[in-house]
Amino acid sequence: MRLHRIPIPLLDPARPGAPTAKRSANRNLLSALISSPVILTLFALLLTFLGAPVLRAQTAVGWAVRSSSSADLWFHSVALTGYDAFGAVPLYQPGYATQVRAERDDAGKGPTVLERNAGEFNSAFSADPNFEVLHFVPIYFAAADVDQMLDALDAVASKGERGAVEVAPAARFGAAVVASVLTSPRERAILARFTAAVRDEWANAYRAERAAQATERNTALAAAARTWVELTAPAIGSALATLSLDGGIILASPALGPEGRFFAGRPDDRTDNVVAVRLALSPTATGDPAWLAVREMHFPSAREALTAAGQLPATAEAAEQATGRAAARLGAAHLAPRGEAVLGAYQAALLRVLGRPVPEGTAALARAFEAAYPLTDPAAVALRVGGN
Repeated sequence: MRLHRIPIPLLDPARPGAPTAKRSANRNLLSALISSPVILTLFALLLTFLGAPVLRAQTAVGWAVRSSSSADLWFHSVALTGYDAFGAVPLYQPGYATQVRAERDDAGKGPTVLERNAGEFNSAFSADPNFEVLHFVPIYFAAADVDQMLDALDAVASKGERGAVEVAPAARFGAAVVASVLTSPRERAILARFTAAVRDEWANAYRAERAAQATERNTALAAAARTWVELTAPAIGSALATLSLDGGIILASPALGPEGRFFAGRPDDRTDNVVAVRLALSPTATGDPAWLAVREMHFPSAREALTAAGQLPATAEAAEQATGRAAARLGAAHLAPRGEAVLGAYQAALLRVLGRPVPEGTAALARAFEAAYPLTDPAAVALRVGGN
């Protein structure tokens, strides 16, 4: 997947706009934004400067399954534009914009500002790879509400790095990341227009639509949380401890597609992590976010193993696809010792998110899963999992 070079702005909070003595030494910190998952590991210096860790969302060690109005709004809004920068890698639910439009037609609602300008935004985003950061905005604003996130993006659009240090503490980290990527006047003008359209979308359409889904969403979230606590966490806990993933937030959002997002925050905090996965409001997908998160959590180790073995493809899209398949298979390998029921639930969830049928029977399910997430023989050897 594509690697973004993100020069993080290190400003003196006592003198906004004035660089610190360490700016030149630190402005080229590298972060890899990888869609399935997105990985962004930033040094503790940045987080200390911002005044707080990215998260502190969980009250106890462990993972929490949650919904976020800001994440739902943002993923919904980007999905409506049709912007999906990674080609064959589906970052959003296929047909999402069409489905939303059909539901609004049935309700007698005309196009929103965002819908009317979706094509313009899509063209602008597609023409500039820096806008790929938009796919990951909610995980950088995991502690922010809708107004805090949008106000911070407005501040970045109008003031750049200076604006990033003037926003609410919960939004400061996200503002710093976006400001470090979208640096040109043109990019920030586009960001301003898009943020205004997103604000209108929330006020005039999506806030009410999301509220109408509250019962379905809460039911699905409760099932996912129960699945995580009762099945997933006990089965995968030791593997996560090995991966230094002791806790964090699992954001479940309806607009997301098969490819999720992953964030590893402070290197010295094993609970400062965010995973974002799809939340299907369907009884047939009960508990799926808990299993989808397992795949996202294995993405870094899968990529590392493929790279070390020389099995990571050279092109960005091929590397992303290979790593995504490898992460799925690594997750299965770690769950297999826990029994057929646990492994089968994981395999079924990963088939459903692709829109594939889930066959009955252990052998048939295993074959379908391996066909959906195939590995080359060398890759299987590198990962120490079975080939196809």
